[in-house]
Amino acid sequence: MSRTPPSPSPSRSLGVVGAGPRTLVLLQRLGAQHAAADDGSVLDVHVVDPYDSGAGRVWRQAQDPLLWMNSRAADISVLPDESVTGLAEPVLRGPSLAGWVHENRADLVHDAAAAGDDLLREEVLRHEPGSFTSRRLASGYFADAWARTLAGLPAGVRVHRHARTVLDLTDDPRDGRQVLHLAGQEETLTVDAVLLVQGHLDVRPGPRERRIATFARTHGLAYVRPGYTGDQDLDVLRPGSDVVVVGMGLAFVDLVVRLTEGRGGRFTERPDGSLDYHPSGREPRLHVGSRRGVPYRSKIGYETPKDLGLPRHYSAQTVADLHGDAPLDLRADLWPLIVKELAGAHYRELFRSHPGRTALAAAEFDARFSRAAWGSAEVDDLVERSVPDPADRFDAAELDRPLDGWWGTSGDEVHERVLQHLEDDRTRRADARHSPDAAVVAALLSAYVVTAGLHAAGRLNARSSALDVDGWWHGFFSYVASGPPPQRLRQLSALARAGLLRFLGAGLNVVADPGAGSFTASSDSGPHEVRAQGLVEARLPVPDLERTSDVLLTRLRERGDVRAHQVLDGETRLSNGRLVVDGRGRLVRDDGSPHPRRFATGAWVSGEGAAAAFARPGTNAELFRRADRLAADLLRAGTSAPPTPRSVPTALSELPGDRR
Repeated sequence: MSRTPPSPSPSRSLGVVGAGPRTLVLLQRLGAQHAAADDGSVLDVHVVDPYDSGAGRVWRQAQDPLLWMNSRAADISVLPDESVTGLAEPVLRGPSLAGWVHENRADLVHDAAAAGDDLLREEVLRHEPGSFTSRRLASGYFADAWARTLAGLPAGVRVHRHARTVLDLTDDPRDGRQVLHLAGQEETLTVDAVLLVQGHLDVRPGPRERRIATFARTHGLAYVRPGYTGDQDLDVLRPGSDVVVVGMGLAFVDLVVRLTEGRGGRFTERPDGSLDYHPSGREPRLHVGSRRGVPYRSKIGYETPKDLGLPRHYSAQTVADLHGDAPLDLRADLWPLIVKELAGAHYRELFRSHPGRTALAAAEFDARFSRAAWGSAEVDDLVERSVPDPADRFDAAELDRPLDGWWGTSGDEVHERVLQHLEDDRTRRADARHSPDAAVVAALLSAYVVTAGLHAAGRLNARSSALDVDGWWHGFFSYVASGPPPQRLRQLSALARAGLLRFLGAGLNVVADPGAGSFTASSDSGPHEVRAQGLVEARLPVPDLERTSDVLLTRLRERGDVRAHQVLDGETRLSNGRLVVDGRGRLVRDDGSPHPRRFATGAWVSGEGAAAAFARPGTNAELFRRADRLAADLLRAGTSAPPTPRSVPTALSELPGDRR
C-alpha cells in the first residue's frame, strides 16, 4: 500500500533594510508572531546593512571612543522586562544595558585589558546604572542582544545577514514578490515583503550649502555642513582658528568632544566638583549660538518621581471631548492642553514632595487646577495664592526661551549670561529639591506619545502634520527632555572658562562676508559680532526625499514608488521631506496608493522623527507592542496577493490613512 508523501512546509521570506536596534526588536516579535501562527511554515528573514548587527550605523563599535549615549544605562533596553504586557508569546526577556554591563563586567574588563584599551577598561570598572555609556560599549550590548534574539527564535525562523547596501527594490512582474538588488552582488534577493528601517540618512548639499561651500573655498575658509558628527571630517577646522557653530543640541556636544578631548586635551576635577580644561594647543576657538541661544537642558540626575498618574489633562479622550473629530492644530488646539499637562505634573510633584513650599491643601489645589482652563485668570490667581515663591511656579515660556526679551550690552555680558544659565540648569537638574522639573519631563514624554497617536490617526491639520510634528514640537521635546548628560555641561563650562568656547546668544545670524573674507556672526542678544575662519552647522541634516544620498530611496522616488509628505494648506504646498506611510506602515506611492508589500519605519518616516529606538525598563514600553503589530502586518503581507494597480491620484489634502 503506497502512502502519499507529506506536503512540504510552506515558506515565507522577508527583507529588512537596516540592522539597528529597531530591527533587533522586530526580529523578536517576528519570531513570536510566526510561532503564534503555528502553521508549520518556514520564515526566512534577510537583514541587509553594511553596519553592525543590532547596532547599525549610529551605535556601531568602530567609532570615536569618546562619544557617549545620551540616556542613562538604566534607561536603555532592547529586550522586554517583566513590566511589558500585551505581546504575542513567546516573549524573550533580558537585561537592560546597565544589567548587561553588571552581568558581564569581569569579562568586559578582561577583554579590554587584553586589547590594551585602558579607556574602555576604566569605563567598565566605574560603570553604574546611572552612567552614560560610550557608544562603542553599548554596541557590545546590542551585539549580545542580537545573539540572544537569534538563539531565542522558534524553529522555522532563519535570519540571514547581508553586510551590503541595497541599491534598488523592484516588483517581480510574475507574482509581485519583492526583488532586492544589492551592491557588489550580481544575484538578486527575492522576498515576499520588505521593511525599510534605515535610521538617519545623509542628504546631498542643497543650494544654500553649495553657496556656503563655494564661498569657503574661494576665501580659504572651512565649512562643515549638517551631518552625523561621528562621521564628519573635522580636520578642516584648524588649531587656533575662530569657528562659528550653529546649533546647541546633541550634535554640538559631540562636535565639542571631538575638537577638544579628541585632539588631546584633558579635563581634571576640582575639589568642588567643577572641571578644569588643559588644552593640547590643537583646538579651534568655538563661537556658538542658536535660535534659543542656550544648550539643550541637562538630563535629570536623580530618580524621576513615580506614580504621577499620566496623562491627566492631555489624552486622546480629553482631545475628543473638547474638539470632537475636527482637524486639530498642534499649536492652537493641543498646545494649551500640553502645557496644562506639564504644569499639572509640576504642581502635583511640588505639593506631594515639597508641601512646605505651598500654601494650600494639595487636593484642593488639584481640584481647582483641573477645572480651570490653562492661561485663565483663575489659574494665575490660584498659582499665585498657593505657591508663594515665584521660583517654584511653572513658566513654559521661560523654560523654552530663557533669553527672550533680554539684551546684553556686550559680547562678554552675553557670554556670561549663557554660561550662568548653563551652570544653573546643570545644578538644578542634579538637585532633587527641584523634582518638579523631573515631573515635567515625565509629562512631556506622556504628551509626546499622545501627540504621536493623534498624528498617526490623521487627526492633525495640514500645517501641523507637515511642519509642526517633526519640526517645532520635536525640537521643544528634544530641548527639554533629550539633552546631554550633566558631565557634558560641566565640560562645556570648563571650556568656556578656558577661553575655547564662547556663547553668542539667541537668534544667531551668520553671513558670508566677502569684504572681510570671513564668516560674520551676530545675535539678537547683544551688539557684538564675530568674524571667523570656519563655520559648522551642528545638526543632523533635515530629512529630504528629494536630496537624499541613499541610492535606494532615490530610485524609488524617481519611479514614484515613494512620496514625501506633502499637503495643501489653502494654495500653499507644504512638505517635511519624510516618507509617507499608511496606518499599517505601508509605503505610500506618489498617486496615494499604499504598496501592499513594502513597509517603512524610523527617523525618515513622517511623524516618527523621534520615535524611540530603545525601551525604558519598568515602563511597559510601547516600543515592543508597536513592533508586534508591525511584525504581524509584515507576515500577512508576505502571503498577500500581487500589488494592486495604482489608484487614481488623490488630492494632497485628502490622502486617507496617511501617517502624518
